[in-house]
Amino acid sequence: MATWLLPVLLAAGQLALLPLDPLSRWQNVTVVLASLAVAGGLGLRLRRPVGSLLVVSAALAVATTVVSADDHVAAVLLIGLADLIALFSVAARCPMRTMLLSLGGLVVWQGALSAVQSGVTSDLALEVLLSLAVNGMAAAFGRVRRRWHRDRAAAARRLAAAETAHREAAAAERGRLARELHDVTAHHLTSIVVNAQAADLLAEQRPELRDEALSFAARTGRETLDALRRLVAILPADAADAQEEAPPLSELVAGFAQLGQQVVLDLPDGDPPGPLAGALHGIAREALTNTLRYAPGSTIKIRFWYGRDSAEFTVDDDGTGTEATGVVGLGGGRGVTGMRDRAQALGGTLTADPRDGGGWRVQASLPYAESRNQRVNRWLRSQAVIDAGLVLLAVLLPAAGLFAPDSALNTAATLLVLAALVAHVVPLLWRRHGPWWVLLAVAATTWLGPLLVAAGVVGDEDSWVFLFSAGAEVIAVYAVAAYGVRPRLTWLAGLGAALSSAVALSVLMVAVSAASSGNPFVNIFGLALLAVFTVLIAVLLAAPMFGSWAAGRAARVRRERRRSREESGVASATALAGLRARAERARFADGLRAAVLQHAAALPQAADRGDLPTVLTSAREALRAMRSLLDNLTTQAVPASAVLTGSDQEVPPSVFG
Repeated sequence: MATWLLPVLLAAGQLALLPLDPLSRWQNVTVVLASLAVAGGLGLRLRRPVGSLLVVSAALAVATTVVSADDHVAAVLLIGLADLIALFSVAARCPMRTMLLSLGGLVVWQGALSAVQSGVTSDLALEVLLSLAVNGMAAAFGRVRRRWHRDRAAAARRLAAAETAHREAAAAERGRLARELHDVTAHHLTSIVVNAQAADLLAEQRPELRDEALSFAARTGRETLDALRRLVAILPADAADAQEEAPPLSELVAGFAQLGQQVVLDLPDGDPPGPLAGALHGIAREALTNTLRYAPGSTIKIRFWYGRDSAEFTVDDDGTGTEATGVVGLGGGRGVTGMRDRAQALGGTLTADPRDGGGWRVQASLPYAESRNQRVNRWLRSQAVIDAGLVLLAVLLPAAGLFAPDSALNTAATLLVLAALVAHVVPLLWRRHGPWWVLLAVAATTWLGPLLVAAGVVGDEDSWVFLFSAGAEVIAVYAVAAYGVRPRLTWLAGLGAALSSAVALSVLMVAVSAASSGNPFVNIFGLALLAVFTVLIAVLLAAPMFGSWAAGRAARVRRERRRSREESGVASATALAGLRARAERARFADGLRAAVLQHAAALPQAADRGDLPTVLTSAREALRAMRSLLDNLTTQAVPASAVLTGSDQEVPPSVFG
């Protein structure tokens, strides 16, 4: 019903105007049929915007050709707005390319129609420019509306995500803590088990390995213990505060190379963005730990490159290493899930599958955030088109009379008048960034017209072009009310603009009167006339100035209310989610102190005593305690969208940890 309300009102209003502009019977029939066709075309604007524009343009072409719009303006006054409405719908609902093609086609169509109806005259170029400005602004407003809908949809998604995070905060935090514990301890403890087991098995053939394994266990055990204690210390803090900058992949690879892993790096120049670097480091660390467990000594290739819209990352091992059977079963079955969660957190995907010919491949595809700048640029261009269209219209409307055959201006005077008009409206291009300064600049350049008239550059017969100067002030007042600082004082913009424009226009009118009568400008009569004109014009301008201020103020209030409503909902849900996550971190810290730390503390002590069997037992027990703690965390009911799911069943724990 709402879709047809505007078309019906437009057609009804146009038919109501017919008696005011007498036409022949044939012309009346044409206008009625054209109005109905326009209404029907606009009714399709939401479902078939391009088709709606075609129907409306064709109907208007028939009406203006038969009726002769120059002589019967009222006959097509209202339906003449229909093509702007249809173009707005195209811009709001269709891709950029479709909008540009529709805009160009409409401007060419209207220019050709004008040439057929009125002939190719000197005014044709001006008409095409006006058509481009008006239609371009309609299309730009449509793109702004499209962006508005996208922002509202994005805000709704953010609120829904925040509410979901609130409901699932504890489960999500358990998953994050599980990954953190796994990342901090798994590869350290696994390295100790691998070295201690090798030294134990080869004790008779290579007795020197015992001392190396003990030294490595003492050093790595203390590092693990320190890492666990730091984790316990930071657990009560917020997750954002606990995150550290990921070290370069080269440092990670160097640590695994000391354990006998042969790793080849293939990376682009420059460091990836922060979140991307953290995800890559976590995925690479887990993948390398898995190869250390199940294929130590194999050759591994890590490759990272940027695709068109994503960052690609692969970790391949050739599967030629020897299986470390003593380590099998110590994995928690969460390695692949943790890597996949890291990729999904950035909106990407991750797979871990056997390679043809042996070995495994971990492959991640992550969105590259810089590609999103294109949408921002499109939004900025739409706003710039609106501002440029306003400036162009503000110049073209008064400048149209400068090139009329009866104009008394010479070339130099015409250029000066054009320069004055352009200088008056160009500041509007910055109305969103510095509205108060723009209003001041517009008010100051209003005086260029009176100065040119007073200097005799412009005669009284051409001075009317400056009467439209107040239009720029109306736009500037709206900008101050909508975007200016100190919102409570923005009403002063309407008052100041009304008084400034009234004084400038009064001086212009008195100067024209003095020039036409031959009397001097500064006398008692001239000053009295100036005062009368100022009061009358100020009263006339008060309505549009304060109306513009009220419209800008209303737009500002709506924008701030919408922003507050959207952001407060997200902030509230996020805060509640933070409280639940904090409680989960405190519970996790208690479990970590009671379980894993006990065995981790015994490990370096046994290494210092030279007790290799106890080192091996302590490392295994620490891994088992870690696994038990993680299993205990996941025994509670976890929603399907939580981080820890059964998705790791795709890859058996005996293959990837």
